[in-house]
Amino acid sequence: MTLKAVGTEQYSRDTVYQRLRQSIIDFSLLPGEFLSENTLAAQMNTSRTPVREAISRLESEHCVEVFPQRGTQVSRISMDRVQQAVFFRTVLERDVLEQLCKPGLRPEQMAELEHSLALQREYYAKQMSTPLLEEDTHMHRLFYRYAGYERAWDAFTQINCDMLRIRYLQILTYSYKAHMVSVRSWENHLTEHRLILDALRRRDYEALRFTAQQHIAFIEQDGDHLRRIYPQYFSA
Repeated sequence: MTLKAVGTEQYSRDTVYQRLRQSIIDFSLLPGEFLSENTLAAQMNTSRTPVREAISRLESEHCVEVFPQRGTQVSRISMDRVQQAVFFRTVLERDVLEQLCKPGLRPEQMAELEHSLALQREYYAKQMSTPLLEEDTHMHRLFYRYAGYERAWDAFTQINCDMLRIRYLQILTYSYKAHMVSVRSWENHLTEHRLILDALRRRDYEALRFTAQQHIAFIEQDGDHLRRIYPQYFSA
């Protein structure tokens, strides 16, 4: 009975954390918004304990800020944190992709990546922004898994909240509109994914490194532009 209760509570904590984090990333919870533990617990049909623990975890990831006597607030996007995340991922991914090129990918691994890209195109066509971003993230996580660096990816997720919010704003702001400049559209990201997979298939590390670096660099560049469009979402 005790083990079952502990297992249920652990599942509840993880579920609450994932739901809150996703709500922050997709702007269901807006930057600067104050959160009530009682309200969140009622909405998710759970006690305050897993909510409090989830908030503590989110605070360590800079997704929220906790102010004594004032409460918990969804953090505003920090371009400094975005730059840190971009640097970290650029360095990591360069080595991860090099490792993948040495032995080459197995057919089942390439098939899994192709399936991921097909899903991304499907979600993009249907304007399903949240599944699109999740599948984009899943594809990159597969790179780390295949290279044996999945724990490095787990470490990266501790600092990528602001980066993911930039990515979500990229989708909403630059995509689904025919008049938008094509280089900023998510269609361009999908094309880069196509180039990355083709370079992996050829084991062409130079092409792979260049495309991947450009792919990540746009996050920081677009962040500066998005800050001017949505100043209320960003820290000073």
